[in-house]
Amino acid sequence: MQQSVPARVGLLGNPSDLYGGQVIGFALADFRATVKLRETDDGGVTCVGSAAKLLDAAWRRTQRRLPPGVPAPNFVLAAETTIPLQVGLSGSSAIVVAALRVMDEFIGREQDPFDLAEEALAVETEELNLLAGPQDRVLQVYGGLLHMHFRDPRAAVNYEQLDVSLLPRLLVAWDPSAGENSGTAHQIVFDRWQAGDESTRAGMSAIADLALEGRRALEQGDEALLGQLMNRNFDHRRELFDLGSAAAAPVELARREGAAAKFCGSGGAVVVLANDELHLARLEEAYEAFGWCNIRPRVAPAMAR
Repeated sequence: MQQSVPARVGLLGNPSDLYGGQVIGFALADFRATVKLRETDDGGVTCVGSAAKLLDAAWRRTQRRLPPGVPAPNFVLAAETTIPLQVGLSGSSAIVVAALRVMDEFIGREQDPFDLAEEALAVETEELNLLAGPQDRVLQVYGGLLHMHFRDPRAAVNYEQLDVSLLPRLLVAWDPSAGENSGTAHQIVFDRWQAGDESTRAGMSAIADLALEGRRALEQGDEALLGQLMNRNFDHRRELFDLGSAAAAPVELARREGAAAKFCGSGGAVVVLANDELHLARLEEAYEAFGWCNIRPRVAPAMAR
């Protein structure tokens, strides 16, 4: 048996999810992580391949929460993915969500989607001691185009599906070379926020507010305003994370071409808003000349209720 989970794109508001903020994002159908489970006669649980660390953490979380009376399982877990790694498209969390799903299927347990997203976050934050926010897992569990508010305590009622047809012409471009771990940069900003640094807290609050404004822009079909908000999102992030010219280059490329752009996640991939079809084609050519891959994104469908 197997389970597949899509990548994701943060359209507005990220990375405020780690700080109780708001995010609009969508599940990206063009890339997926798949975890396969093969039952064995004995030997317990074995996690293999390059994602073994993630799979093992997901199994540890599942093992502690096995329903009473479930016999010790015997199976092998392995992952494969088409999601470009470490470019901010959430390849790691896709593997974790897929692993939790396939193990639940094997055990015969159904998890509420909210609980599944929370479990996936706990795999990375509690089992692996990584700094992570909830938006990736929520998008990958729920699918579709979502407006998410992460006020404390988090609740499913604050995750709202939006009409995918509201999305304008977008391009997703990414660096095809291996990315870098963004954990250090996030930790520095998180530590400043926890210490009460006023500029950091004000910056994150401003980023969160963009998601609410962005929802109105989407619903009103105001693409000019949406583009302004995307640019402001990146500018706030650039200031908070002290991004250098190399990190900002793919966004600046879009701006030179008259488009709005921001990071999809933590850098290494951008989401770009085009004015029309000719503009979109010109942007595709510009990113190809820049050495980046690009696609016109497809939104993975929202999960059935």
